Formats: sequence, structure tokens, C-alpha cells
Amino acid sequence: MQKVKMLSIALAAAFTFAVAPVCDTGVMPDISNLGWSRSAFAEGNGVDYQIDLHYIPLMMRTEHYDVSDEKGDLLHSRWTGIRVTGPVPFEPNINKALDAYTAKAEKQFAASSKKMVSDAKSDHSERAKYGATFFPAFEDNSDIYVRRADSLVVSLLEFGSSYMGGAHGMYGFTGKTFDTYTGKEMQLTDVFTSQTAMTDAIKQQLMFDYPKASFQGSNGASMRNMVDQLAKEGHLFWTMDPRGVTFYFNPYILGSYAEGVFTTTLLYSERPQIFKHSEYTKAIEWRGPKGYCMEIPSYLPVRLSDSPRGDRLSVMNDPEELLIDYCGEQLKDKFNAKNIRTTLVSMPEGERYLYVDYQKEDWKHAVRVYVLGNEPVFVGEYAMTRFVSDMVGKNGSDWYVMTNPQEFYMTAMPDSGYAPWTKLTCRVGANGAPEVYEVKGGKG
Repeated sequence: MQKVKMLSIALAAAFTFAVAPVCDTGVMPDISNLGWSRSAFAEGNGVDYQIDLHYIPLMMRTEHYDVSDEKGDLLHSRWTGIRVTGPVPFEPNINKALDAYTAKAEKQFAASSKKMVSDAKSDHSERAKYGATFFPAFEDNSDIYVRRADSLVVSLLEFGSSYMGGAHGMYGFTGKTFDTYTGKEMQLTDVFTSQTAMTDAIKQQLMFDYPKASFQGSNGASMRNMVDQLAKEGHLFWTMDPRGVTFYFNPYILGSYAEGVFTTTLLYSERPQIFKHSEYTKAIEWRGPKGYCMEIPSYLPVRLSDSPRGDRLSVMNDPEELLIDYCGEQLKDKFNAKNIRTTLVSMPEGERYLYVDYQKEDWKHAVRVYVLGNEPVFVGEYAMTRFVSDMVGKNGSDWYVMTNPQEFYMTAMPDSGYAPWTKLTCRVGANGAPEVYEVKGGKG
């Protein structure tokens, strides 16, 4: 257990657009006591009302750091930060929180990289003593996937991977979730009615989601004990998604390294009694908007709803092919799937799309769009990208984050019909295709 605890700690260390209220009935809930400084949900006759809910525009920052000596490469590393781009007049604290988060990540990265360069030199020298001709570079990488960013919650899924000369590297996911209004990092006690209710639900869902996992023996006894222990020690990794809360169990935590990461989502709609409700609106306090964008890491399945058909999505890629698995139906799309960034887009009316931003062989970028209906279907490829041309530091770049299906930013690529590298303001149009409605300096 001590090994698992130390691994969990190491992974944790390593790594304004308004929506009008929708009223389907003539009855409005009593919101006379609602504090208008914070967005909220209300309920009336079984209908959710979105009150003053809007999205937070974000930009991601990546920087690469590579070091070599006479023996070859010592370290390949990358760190990722995130910031608000654009005004958030009602939530200035999230701006400060993300700036502080990024500054801390940059400081930790600098210290980690310095130590890893020193360790790599020692490793290479030791190999040279025994006549080695191959000196593998150490690696230290971090990335961020934005699970939601609205006026209630900004939730970040953090990915970290490293290699330090052993038989194989290590990787894992952690998470940070912020109350948008206060800027404070949220805890599971802010979300769930009780720890026991939460852990019982996690264990039940894991048993259902992974019927062939090694932890199934003895009715999941080893998994159940581990979940309880991690919850007790405060070492559960989680994000708050628009439709529920997702938990991540990294390699070796519940199973073998080969079994990879176990992940499970507790949906608001499926277990409403375990989530805290607003004192004023009586709705689940942190439920996200019906229309949303959510970044999806490759090879990490996502549970989307409690539909009887089991709405699940996973995206897998190698250099020559992208595989989309949606509700058991698969689509294999053959193209140079390099450096992909995948975003699930869910519209308020229920339609779902997948945006896959990738780098082409000629170093240009493009976005491929898929509709997720009864099965995944390719819509088209468009000469635009979330990549921003402005360089950051000596070897870095910025990326727009899609947070709002009705208003997001892209950069024009050659052959787009717009001046290359122009900032485009888009919305999800017919059949999921990106529709440009404003061009920097003029209308689209």
C-alpha cells in the first residue's frame, strides 16, 4: 500500500457567452433567494433551467525543452499551462487561479528537468562503463485536457509521462477542478453527499464497466479495498465532467501495467441522490450545461450517458489510422493521424460530434469532423486548426480550447479561403461542420 501511495503522490506532483434560459413549461421555479453572482441550475416540473450560464474561453500553452551532449540526447520534455483568453468580467478569480496554476507548473517543470538532465548524464556514464553504444534519452512530459469550462466549473484532466532509464516508462492521469466563481480548487466533499455513498458507487460502477479485469476475483475485494484506502487518504484522481464525475486509476493501482488506466464515471442522471443539491434551486449543484465541449485523450474511454445502449466513446490512433469506437460501432479512418487533439462536442438538442485536430505531413494542420449518431460517420476535413501561430518562449506554441459549441476560435490554414493564420470565430454548423461567422478584421 505504501508503494501505491507514493506512486499516487508522485503522479500528482509530476504532472462570455450567454445561454438563455430554456422553459418548456409555463412554470418557473422559485429563485427569489438565488445569489446572482454565481451561475446555477433550477428545476421545475422535472425540467432543468439554465440560469445565466456561460462558457470560459481558454488557451493552452505548450513548451518543449530538449538537452543533448556528446553521447546524444539527454532529455526530451514538454510542459503545458493554461490561461483565460478573453474577458471574464463576472469571474475574475478563475483568471487568477489558472495563472497561479500555470506558474506553479512551470516552476515544477524547471526543477524536474534540471534533475532529470543530471540523472540522464549519470545513467549514460554508467552505461558507457559497460561498453554501451545506445544511450536512451530521458523523457518528462505533461499535457492538459479540458473536461469542462463554464461559469460553474473549470475542470482539467492532467496527463503525465516519464522515462528514466528503466524497462519502460510510466504514465498516468491526475485532475484539478476549480470553482469558477471563487477560483478555489474543489474537493470531493464539495460534490458528494458522503464519502461512503461515493465510494460504494465507484466500486459498483467499476465492477460493471470492467467485467474481465483482474480485480474481479473474490467479488472485487482488492479493488474495493484500494478504492476505500485511496478515498480515505485523499488520493482519488478525478475530474468534473458536464454529465458527471469521472475517476481515474493509473497503472498498478487496480491492476497490472498491461491493463493500463481504469476509468469510471458517476453520472448525475443515474445517481442523483449521491450528489449535493443547491439549497435554493434544489437542483444538482454542479451539473454542467446541456451543450458542451470536452477534450478526449486517446485510448481513454468516456461514458456519456445512462442510455440502455450504453453510450461510450473511445478514440485510438496510430500514425496511419484513427479508430473511433462509439456505442460498440467502429469507424476506421485512414490518414496520417499525427499529434491529434480530440474534442467531443455535444449540442443542447442532443447531437454529438467529434472534432479531431491533427498535424499533416507538410507540417500544416487540419481538423476532421465526425457525426456520432447511430454510428460514427466522417463529415469532412477543413483547413483550419486550434493551433495558434504565435510562438511562446524559445520553442513553444499556443492552442485554442473549444469550450462553447456556439462560439470557438480556430486559425485559418492555406486553402481555407481566408488569409493563412487569420483568427476565425466559429460555431458548430449543419451536420457538425465548423461554420465561420467572424474573421479577425471583418465578418465571415
